[in-house]
Amino acid sequence: MDEVLNQTHMSQRRSGGGGEGRPGGEAAGRTGSLALLHQLLDEAQAFGPAFDGAMSNHLPMALHAAWDLGADAERLQRLLDGERCKLTVAVPAEGALAADARRAADRLQAGLGRGDDWLAHRGQPFAYPWLHAYFTALLARMTPRAVLAAHLPELLASPHAFAFHGLIRVAHAAEGAHTAELAAALATWTAWWELLPAGPHGGEPLTPAAWAETLRAQAPRWRSELPMILFRMRSAAGTPLYAALAERLAPVASLAERREQLLGVAREAYLHSRNFTVLHLITGLRALRVLLPALPPDTDPRPLIAALDRAAVAGWLAGRVQWQDEVPPSAPSAWPALHRAALAQADEHVIKGVHACWQEDLRAPHPYWRRVAARMLEGGRELARRA
Repeated sequence: MDEVLNQTHMSQRRSGGGGEGRPGGEAAGRTGSLALLHQLLDEAQAFGPAFDGAMSNHLPMALHAAWDLGADAERLQRLLDGERCKLTVAVPAEGALAADARRAADRLQAGLGRGDDWLAHRGQPFAYPWLHAYFTALLARMTPRAVLAAHLPELLASPHAFAFHGLIRVAHAAEGAHTAELAAALATWTAWWELLPAGPHGGEPLTPAAWAETLRAQAPRWRSELPMILFRMRSAAGTPLYAALAERLAPVASLAERREQLLGVAREAYLHSRNFTVLHLITGLRALRVLLPALPPDTDPRPLIAALDRAAVAGWLAGRVQWQDEVPPSAPSAWPALHRAALAQADEHVIKGVHACWQEDLRAPHPYWRRVAARMLEGGRELARRA
């Protein structure tokens, strides 16, 4: 897998970013080898991208996050065994369908036509087998970085796809350097790709703080009782508040700058709400940082910034955030203790959430990150019940 995707991540691990004396506390080391992670990810390829209709398969993401947090072989095996009972078996493309996907990969690699056969399969979960075969064939011919560069400009128009899990899964796959998992992750993101509508342009641009304050004040006036994040996000996109705020954040020059702004909003929002959907915003924004180096430098950032803004508004509304002005006092543990506590959890969301907080604290230390991780640990299985 291309080292460029892991450059920041790996340099932090080699330098012990977040080590003794830094705000994040000392960093924990990995217990298992990359070969161990790959063995488990190989086993995880037996399962499809979704179960129970529209629930995302979290297993590959959780395996990588747990491994990175220092899980040993026994803990990783328990994670796999605990998840496999609820997952569905993957159905591969065969015969003419698989051959058609391989031909599409050949055309893209050769630069024949526009190489956009895959676009016809976007947003169609039933097309996952074709997409999986397509990305598998591409990754046998091209480097992971080249494959990501060819597809990220389109995929990032839907950062929220599958309740942010498409984006999140691709980032974990890239960091885990597992080609088969990257193919499955890219196929998942593409299959559940969807656009959120643009809001009307107009009104004075808002700072992130003013924008977040408006959401805090007005979002409680709308509530959806739909059962899952992705359904509530679709519903939220039809509300007046979504229309009023989807295009209101003040312009920035880059997608990375907007990511930083929204990450700060999400960090504070989780600290004051312990909200399940805000957890997905945090893990999704971390994933975006991982993938940004693979985005071609000549990509126009404006439509991708707009898509991220819309996803943040819809996600906040879908989350039904209940703000707590008073945050319970806490004296967060150092990161190794938080890692151990996360790995003791049965909830894969907590594992991924604590991992994201840790990684963001390594990159840019902030006193809130360990507090946010500690709040994630308060919920445990309660998080899953609030999906």
